[in-house]
Amino acid sequence: MYSHSYATVTTLGDFGPWISKIILDLPREVRTSDIDPGAFSVFCARRKHDGSILMRKERGASEALPSQGYISVAAAYTCDDRGNRLSTGTHVALEVGEERLTKRIEGGVMGSQYIDNDITVTQTRAIPAATGAEPLAGLVFDQLRATLCPALDRWRTSEMSASVDGISLKYGYFEPDFAPVMPPFAKPDTPPVEKPEKAALIVYLHGAGEGVGEATWEGPERAYTGNRVTALSQNPIQGYFDGAAWVLVPQCPTFWMDDGVEQLGHSNRSIYTAPLKALIDEFIAEHADRIDTSRIIIAGLSNGGFMTVRMCLDYPDFFAAGLPCCAPFFTENQTPEAIEALGQTPLWFIHSKGDELVDPLDTALPLYHKLVNAGAEAHMTYFDHVEDLTGRYREADGTPKKTFNHGVWIHQFNDFCRTDLDGCNVLVDGEPVSCWEWAAAQRR
Repeated sequence: MYSHSYATVTTLGDFGPWISKIILDLPREVRTSDIDPGAFSVFCARRKHDGSILMRKERGASEALPSQGYISVAAAYTCDDRGNRLSTGTHVALEVGEERLTKRIEGGVMGSQYIDNDITVTQTRAIPAATGAEPLAGLVFDQLRATLCPALDRWRTSEMSASVDGISLKYGYFEPDFAPVMPPFAKPDTPPVEKPEKAALIVYLHGAGEGVGEATWEGPERAYTGNRVTALSQNPIQGYFDGAAWVLVPQCPTFWMDDGVEQLGHSNRSIYTAPLKALIDEFIAEHADRIDTSRIIIAGLSNGGFMTVRMCLDYPDFFAAGLPCCAPFFTENQTPEAIEALGQTPLWFIHSKGDELVDPLDTALPLYHKLVNAGAEAHMTYFDHVEDLTGRYREADGTPKKTFNHGVWIHQFNDFCRTDLDGCNVLVDGEPVSCWEWAAAQRR
């Protein structure tokens, strides 16, 4: 029995990256009308970096079991080699659901790593060939040809050229397309819309789970794919920035809160402050002809939310705006001097009541109030809890899926942060805006 190749298509979702499609490379052309989802059996074994099967204890289970099993096929059709539908073709796409076996990252908020989804697809029913040749039967697909992810178009990785304080940071970045575009619903004679010659730069800082940690064999991709940071490279957020904004996502070797003594202490100091600023400066210098230095936005979640505050505090005349999400910047460090420095940068805090890891009563809420009382521009979107607001995820009873209250960055990436602490809309020029639309309007 000959083995055949396949490719996977990864979707970057609110709960991490997952394989949404498997593309089978067939030896002969077939018709979509002859393809049945039940004609294929899909088995997946999730393997660690060393090749061993991942052992996982599911919720409610008494012991850890191998993370492997069969995946249901929701739909099947002929396609090209990237999964685009065709009426006939030499490739078949199998659409699969978001479940544990299709997840590409394993771990939690304190550490995670990519795993290998080792897939074997077995053909269980014969399929007629489109040309009248012998039917296809008994094919096995177990050779991975490619891992595709459309959301990563124009994303690249690199590393800063020189270390600072012995620290060199790797990073991912998105380069916007500066080509003019036609506006939606435009008439045939409508001229294309020009994009700015120089674009804003969004620096986004990941959480504790997306740092290098033990996964030293990985590149920095997990820093922007572990959570859906790639939303910043897509509409509508790019649209707020005149259709073009750079996105820079550095990856921390340990934790942004690492002060050289404790990696997750309460000092709210960081050994990465100077290296991170050097990386940002280097990136701007490398793209000086295309970056608008009056529009440098910094944002981050959890550990990266702390670092967002820290960077605005240490470089009060640099950033046009900061958007810290569930940031652990503690009350004891909210000194008058810190408030004065932070007050020079417009800030929009995002947090949730009942946050299990970062108590807003000891962090974001008092910091917000102190800044407002000092006359600074500060906003805060405060959610009662965190549940799916997109309609994509449901509990068994049909209600919106609930997640832990620390995961409020889901709403930040879905552009649902629009109100201030008093429940009123945040306005720019009298018009209600989201946090990203507000950020796009800021200038240093």
